[in-house]
Amino acid sequence: MHHLTSFLPRRLLALLACLLAAHSGVAADKPEKAGTAATSTVTGKWTYTLEVSLDTALDFTAEFKQEGENVTGFVLVQELKTAIEKGKFKDGQFTFEIPREYGGVKFTSRYAGKLTGDKLVGKIVSGAAPVERTYEWSAKRAKPGAKP
Repeated sequence: MHHLTSFLPRRLLALLACLLAAHSGVAADKPEKAGTAATSTVTGKWTYTLEVSLDTALDFTAEFKQEGENVTGFVLVQELKTAIEKGKFKDGQFTFEIPREYGGVKFTSRYAGKLTGDKLVGKIVSGAAPVERTYEWSAKRAKPGAKP
């Protein structure tokens, strides 16, 4: 290996070392798993504001509990608490549904988002076919002990 250092640039040697370590499963693999294990859960309280029209925004509070890939919990908006359904969290992707009723019409709001640290970002598809709307959503994890 000493002979390689004489003619290969240092950056290429560093890349080669990283590739060998990754291939052998030794070096950087363990710290990454330990670091992501603590933050790869959606368990906790979350807050977000949803712009439902040009002049209307609603503040939401959600509380989720994750067990394996399954997630249970509720969403609270304007004192209306609704349990989530079909909650799943896998590979950083979070999906769930909320049954709704408006004007006697039943429909489902389907949430999909990606977890990055203490932030969930994604889309909501809501309404009854053929009239469905898509919204962007971004929720932040509430600090422990914080009030909604």
